Amino acid sequence: MFQKFMIFQKRSLLVLIMFFSLITSTILVPNSSAQEGTQVPSWIKNVAGWWANGEISENQFLDAIGYLINNNIISIPFMPCSEKTESQTTSSDKKVPDWIKNNAKWWAEDLIEDTDFINGIEYLIKYQIMGIDNKKIVGAVPSEDIIFSGNRIVGNDMIFVSSLFFEIYGASGDCFISSAGNRIWNSLALGLNPNQIDKYNEVAVWNDPQKTVVVYPYFTYSAYHEPGFYTYYRGECDDCTTTKLVQPAIQYTSSGIGHQALTLLGYATITDIEIDRNPSILQQFDKVIMLHNEYVTRTMFDAITNHPNVIYLYPNALYAEIEVDYIAETITLIRGHNYPEPGITNGFDWELDNTHPYEFDSVCLDMEIYKIKNGWMTTCYPENLFLQNSEQLFELLKLIKDL
Repeated sequence: MFQKFMIFQKRSLLVLIMFFSLITSTILVPNSSAQEGTQVPSWIKNVAGWWANGEISENQFLDAIGYLINNNIISIPFMPCSEKTESQTTSSDKKVPDWIKNNAKWWAEDLIEDTDFINGIEYLIKYQIMGIDNKKIVGAVPSEDIIFSGNRIVGNDMIFVSSLFFEIYGASGDCFISSAGNRIWNSLALGLNPNQIDKYNEVAVWNDPQKTVVVYPYFTYSAYHEPGFYTYYRGECDDCTTTKLVQPAIQYTSSGIGHQALTLLGYATITDIEIDRNPSILQQFDKVIMLHNEYVTRTMFDAITNHPNVIYLYPNALYAEIEVDYIAETITLIRGHNYPEPGITNGFDWELDNTHPYEFDSVCLDMEIYKIKNGWMTTCYPENLFLQNSEQLFELLKLIKDL
């Protein structure tokens, strides 16, 4: 009995050493799958065997998997958002299906190869069959199906990756459940990557004499806020065609990442409220960059379409007409988006509206920027480009600066 107790104590100490190695690791997650000949520390295999035999806890086994991720042995192209933070997780929460114990046991007994086991674990994490506390992982986050909302994230409990064009930050546990049942990051924040300073100097306007401004979609942020216009569109509220003018956050449900990226690169920002109240403000700028400014007033529509050099960076801009009551602090849907009658799409009957089909292409494999009479438009929804480190992103930012 004493001998068995001492063996267990040694194993617990080994797991503890492994845990401290894990949380102090700063190696970033690579983007390739495990290769033949991958070397796995022998103690990891021991941990897998102990867990399979019920001698250590599930969390201790997951700490070993975290070690493999942080040391580039397991490659995860993104880290799924954890449903709970570590402090919220109890010992009764199941994060690993029971049948995986068989795989761990076979691996510990050398019945399957290291590469087979590792590739299997990668698959399970990617498709959220196995849960990992991403608070302990230095890695990337998914760029597909992200809803951008909430305030800029501050604090110590962050997941980030600095191997991209911008650093990307996400708060541990800040996720929601998608319609497909997956846990998705709820909000992300960008920062400048020290490794990209030379490229920043080519695309930023920190020392540029041009007068360019980015228009923050305050009205659209309010329209998306619940209860609001989309509550009405879903048939859940008959009078939600009037909604509160909500104080904006740095991020919101569309083009918030693009806004962050451009402001980090030195672009000035105004809100659509400023344009609505003083449309002549645009005359002081040589170039105006529109984001996802879907809901605008007639005054704003006229001011934008009469400016000689506008970059409509996102499709679906200038789509629906609203009125603003600055005393009551509300906005009211007037026309567009199948309101007040079905079949009314663009509320201004704008002949240059490029919502369909470009709004629904968020991959942007064949993105083009084409000329219109008062500026330029894009052929896809570029939000996810700002979460990459692609030549396409660099060329887009350079083009925005040079147009």
